[in-house]
Amino acid sequence: MSEENRATILVVDDNEMNRDVLTRRLERQGHVIVPAENGERALEEVEKQPVDLILLDIMMPKLNGYEVLERLKANPQHRHIPVIVISALGELESVVKCIELGAEDYLFKPFNPILLKARLNSTLEKKRVRDIKPELLDQLDGYVSALTTAGTLNEEQHTLITQIRATIQKLKH
Repeated sequence: MSEENRATILVVDDNEMNRDVLTRRLERQGHVIVPAENGERALEEVEKQPVDLILLDIMMPKLNGYEVLERLKANPQHRHIPVIVISALGELESVVKCIELGAEDYLFKPFNPILLKARLNSTLEKKRVRDIKPELLDQLDGYVSALTTAGTLNEEQHTLITQIRATIQKLKH
């Protein structure tokens, strides 16, 4: 896995076996894993170090997954961290509650490893796009404008520049 695709993932589950299975699987994919055995520990970890994504169980002692989601999303410093819930709770009410609290996705235990990888990669890609700094987009837009005003573009290059500018505008919004 390339450096740019490597992510730091907080795995939160009170069941040690579940944490170990997820940790081994995700480390084989090249990610850095931060384990947490309960909700309190999870919140401590996000204060100590930046994480790119959180895999969160619901049924845990001390703070359950719902409470962790509420606290994360209420904190302006952490609300941007995507959360995928992985839970044995299969009721629709639990899924809806997690999504309403700000979870990016919800997977049922036992999870399908192929589906987990796909959802994880999709969520991380969305985060990378959201993390693009507005200043960088402004700078890129300036370079593209300079190319346009230089007047040395052929029709194909001009079309490409127009498409790039449209993409920059979409990313800004």
